[in-house]
Amino acid sequence: MKSWDMRTHEVAFLFNPAFCGRIIYATIKTYNEKAKRAFPFPLVFLVLPLVLHRETRNNINSRTQLLLWVQKYPHLLIGFPQRARELVPITKEAVEFLLQTGKIYLTPSGELEVSSGIRALSKTKFIDDEIEECIKKGEHVAKWFASAGKTETIYIELGVKP
Repeated sequence: MKSWDMRTHEVAFLFNPAFCGRIIYATIKTYNEKAKRAFPFPLVFLVLPLVLHRETRNNINSRTQLLLWVQKYPHLLIGFPQRARELVPITKEAVEFLLQTGKIYLTPSGELEVSSGIRALSKTKFIDDEIEECIKKGEHVAKWFASAGKTETIYIELGVKP
């Protein structure tokens, strides 16, 4: 990952750890509540590529199961593995930021949970319409993941190799 002074302003602003972390936080929190279990760590690398890509984000809804969504919108998965690969360093930075601030923690089994002793992040403070949409779509993705089965199945459905 390039140091901050070596990144273009657009990349630094769009992919900053606080913004990306906020999306990941919402996803983990919703997953924890819906599935009643910790968030599998490998799934964290699929959140940003789904939510930050505008056309994909516009078509995400949790009323449709993940597999049916994939069948309905296969064109949205063109280039998805590459997008996921390119966002791995950004995702790692965002997760590290959330871990360092104590908003999430890593369980002994290597999964992610939202910290219960810390005040939850606001859904409305310091956000505009697009940020709110990204957060909501992250929550939809969490619901997909919670009902889609094993992590391996989700990776296969999205055409990504770990």
